[in-house]
Amino acid sequence: MGKEKKKNIFIYSFSGVLLISLITYASVKSGNRKIEALKVEITDQESFFFTDQLEIIELMTNKDADYVIGVEMNKINPKILEDRVESNPFVKEAQVFRDLKGNLRVKVKQSKPIARLFTNGENDRYIDIEGNIMPVNSKYTARVPLIETMFNFIWKNNLNESSYGKQIIDFLAFIEADEFWKAQITHITIKNNGEIIMYPQVTKQIIEFGQPNHLKNKFSKLKIFYKKILPTKGWNHYEKVNLKFENQIICT
Repeated sequence: MGKEKKKNIFIYSFSGVLLISLITYASVKSGNRKIEALKVEITDQESFFFTDQLEIIELMTNKDADYVIGVEMNKINPKILEDRVESNPFVKEAQVFRDLKGNLRVKVKQSKPIARLFTNGENDRYIDIEGNIMPVNSKYTARVPLIETMFNFIWKNNLNESSYGKQIIDFLAFIEADEFWKAQITHITIKNNGEIIMYPQVTKQIIEFGQPNHLKNKFSKLKIFYKKILPTKGWNHYEKVNLKFENQIICT
């Protein structure tokens, strides 16, 4: 092996060792650096206000029982802090990380309610987009449809616990995704046989939806009723509209 080649190998090897040493030194130095501030970012806060920065900080610090400010970075366990923040039922996900300025940052994603559940003799609860059942919040009231059942509520933590519950989630998510239906449908009743009745914000007609299936087809028929039938017959001409039967709109 020539001297020039040996020289190049030595230079590359030395450079590699130096780079690893610098990275290790920077990592150790960063780990020994003390946290200077807590920075909280809550996404979707322009739409929902179920939690705030102060509440998140209280969760992270265990109501000031555990100090964070002034603690060395390597003595902080981000997973423990994330679990504390996610113990809030209105927090869907929390990410805790450190930035280059010595701040400890937490990014919080809120749960998104799509219905408010009313059950006789029990406290109201929310149902979120993933089917989770959450308590109501004194800080904020979400403008979502009110849903009640004629039978005893059978789901404990999540509507996805049953196949019918999954259908209800798909049904509620369909309404949530459409601005027109989201504004129009204000009250939903689930009968003992599983069929759904809807009550609109505008017009007086009771909407007999039937089972929570064939969503696209049934809502398309309902839109025809609003756009073509009511303008012709009059907005208060009918008391009920039935969407249960295939390819039919029954108005009475």
